[in-house]
Amino acid sequence: MKDNEVFIKTAEALLAEYTCVYFVETKTGRYRRFSSDASFREHTQDEGTDFFEDMERDSLQAVYEDDRDNFAAVLQRNDLLAAIKNGGLKHNEFRLITTGRPVWHTIRLIHSSGGDEEDDYYILGVMNTDTEVRERLEAESRLKERENYDRIAESLAANYDVIYYIDRDKSSYYGYVTSPLYGQLEIQEEGKDFFAEARRNISLVVHPNDRDRISDALDRDNLIPQLYRRKTFSLNYRIVVDGKIRYTRFTAMWSGDKKHIVIGVENIDSEVQKEKEHIKALNSEKELARRDDLTGTKNKTAYLELIRAVQNNIDNGIDYLTFAIVVCDINWLKEINDTRGHQAGDDYIRECAKLICTTFAHSPVFRVGGDEFVAFIRGGDYAFKDSLFAKLKEEVLANKDTLGKPVVAAGMSSYDPASDRSVTEVFERADKMMYENKRDLKGGADPR
Repeated sequence: MKDNEVFIKTAEALLAEYTCVYFVETKTGRYRRFSSDASFREHTQDEGTDFFEDMERDSLQAVYEDDRDNFAAVLQRNDLLAAIKNGGLKHNEFRLITTGRPVWHTIRLIHSSGGDEEDDYYILGVMNTDTEVRERLEAESRLKERENYDRIAESLAANYDVIYYIDRDKSSYYGYVTSPLYGQLEIQEEGKDFFAEARRNISLVVHPNDRDRISDALDRDNLIPQLYRRKTFSLNYRIVVDGKIRYTRFTAMWSGDKKHIVIGVENIDSEVQKEKEHIKALNSEKELARRDDLTGTKNKTAYLELIRAVQNNIDNGIDYLTFAIVVCDINWLKEINDTRGHQAGDDYIRECAKLICTTFAHSPVFRVGGDEFVAFIRGGDYAFKDSLFAKLKEEVLANKDTLGKPVVAAGMSSYDPASDRSVTEVFERADKMMYENKRDLKGGADPR
């Protein structure tokens, strides 16, 4: 009797860590369950004649829905018996519904008879391992998250040639060089004062015209307030390496703990080149859209843009403008088109445009109508405008009696800041003079 009490107390002490224990006869499947957990007993019974059948039934209520497949896999009759015979079990973690919530448990083989024909049984224990499993899963989640962060960091780092990790308060830093952006200049991998080191390097490699900008941007008292106002701060600048200019960008941002600043420096030569090519293409497209296809001069759209810009200057009181307008109108174009055809007419327009452009070689010339041209006289041409205009009239007079030679009527007027309030006033005076000249030229040879 005494020995029996000792045995029972010893068994109770050993089984105290288990939620429940199953004693199962291998051959028959009969079982008994021992449990001190009242919530567990709600969903299972104390004994039965078919352990596997009852476990399958009870799992629908006792096992958390997401884990039922795993639970069923562990308790497949043939697989479980084979595992027990080999002294182990396969995956055996699952959640039981305890006090209305899923709690992690582990099923373990406590003991088996080892296949004794006379006394063939095994004992399975179900242990509450919720704390351990959750801690492990949380640690695995943190590790996975860390690995994901590392992959993201590696991907981001691949965009930069040099990366600095700077202590916000102490200014100490670590540097990571991924490509030789600075040529032969040695970049320290770590140091006590990033900002002092930056000032030294700026004087060595940054283009002289960009040094003040980059020095201000990388001043600690300027950079930190910038980062508090925005997520990132970037600046483009130029460095000079081995006598060659390289376009560069630095991007500053906070690290996750807001105690460190991350600065990435990248070579943006190819980006700048593409942007230049894009702008050049846009300018070329813009230029083509403002050029007259027949004569190669600028067209009316370009003329109106120029007039708007000049008028804006006049309206804003810019009184140092010096310009004159020459209005030209082609003579005999209708007659040539009617008698010799439009191809001959186009050739004649080109010859007249050539005459005007050659005369005012340093001023833009615009075709503003079928037979109308305007020359906007400026710069060097303005200083000699009177002699150039006289030269044009002389050549026209010499051509007017020769069939096919370009003949244009022309009038010129200069902008007078004391009296003129608009470009239109200057144009209208020149246009009036052109019509007067046109009447004088009407006595020339008939182009037919």
